[in-house]
Amino acid sequence: MGLVGTIIGTLGTAFLAGRAAKQQYEVQARQAEANAQLQAAEAENAMLNAQKANKNAEETARVNAQNVEDDRRKKLLYINQQKANIGKSGLALTGSAASLVDQSRDEIDYETEKNLVNGQQDVYKLFGVGTDYANQSQNYRWQEANLRKNASDYRAAGNRAFWNSMLGGAFSLAGNLYSSKSSAAIESGTNSASGTGQSWATTPSTVSGSIYRQPYSSKGWKL
Repeated sequence: MGLVGTIIGTLGTAFLAGRAAKQQYEVQARQAEANAQLQAAEAENAMLNAQKANKNAEETARVNAQNVEDDRRKKLLYINQQKANIGKSGLALTGSAASLVDQSRDEIDYETEKNLVNGQQDVYKLFGVGTDYANQSQNYRWQEANLRKNASDYRAAGNRAFWNSMLGGAFSLAGNLYSSKSSAAIESGTNSASGTGQSWATTPSTVSGSIYRQPYSSKGWKL
């Protein structure tokens, strides 16, 4: 395989491996986004239910208050009519008659207060339902946010996996090219030496009283 083929093969393999890893992370990211959309829908539905419950509570409070007030007025009207009838009869509103009227008024006030309290309890229950739905909606929103963050993290991990694969391929290619070059250089030097059958050695010489180098062959010193 030539140099170009080595480069294409190494980087191509790294690219395919990186792309495969990135695609796996992308699948996880899309799944997280789909779940986030479901949580968003649940949150919206819960909030609508909360609004309905609160609206029902407000309407119930209004109706209860109106019913209690209407009942109180009817009872007071009846007492006033009784008082008027007593007055028309020429009887004085004293003694037991007066006590009966006062007692009736106290009973009306008591019944009114009791009905208001009972009505408020129903209203509080409805507002409690609305609060529960609102809390559910908030929880769904938190889950949605976490899932969307997970999707973002998956995509970031996919990008890292892709570029790590590419860098790994580049480093592998550089290492292979360096090894090939070194091997070629060593082989070239070996062939050069074996072709001449000579090496250089230091041998004493009497020429001008100095030492110089001359080629040495396997047959002995070259003279």
